[in-house]
Amino acid sequence: MDPHPHERLIREFHDHQNRFYAGGEQGPVAAMLTDDVTWHVPGHSAIAGDYRGRDEVLRYFASRRELADATFRIEVRGVLADDERAVILAGGEVEHGGETFTWRTVGIFRVANARIAECWTVPYDQHAFDQIWSSAV
Repeated sequence: MDPHPHERLIREFHDHQNRFYAGGEQGPVAAMLTDDVTWHVPGHSAIAGDYRGRDEVLRYFASRRELADATFRIEVRGVLADDERAVILAGGEVEHGGETFTWRTVGIFRVANARIAECWTVPYDQHAFDQIWSSAV
């Protein structure tokens, strides 16, 4: 059975994101977001907050790349998708000060017109996630 179109969208999005985080162009990532996209990042780290609109979300992505010195990588471990959303199980990795830090998250994506309209990031361990992204500053 073929994967749901929203599963393909989310996997392709993360492929483009990983290329961007490694120093590539942001255009392919931007093309996959709605104009009014919203991104929710819980916690108290340097990256926590709600980001609204494509430009603000793209600046958020750029700040993650900068904080991680282009070492940030996301591994999609699984995707569940229906006609309105996609839920991913993902792992993240960043290098800082000669050490590699890893975490796991659930990402909940709302999809509209074949683009990402909203995302909620839910870390398995919020405290560890906050420490990793605060120490990367």
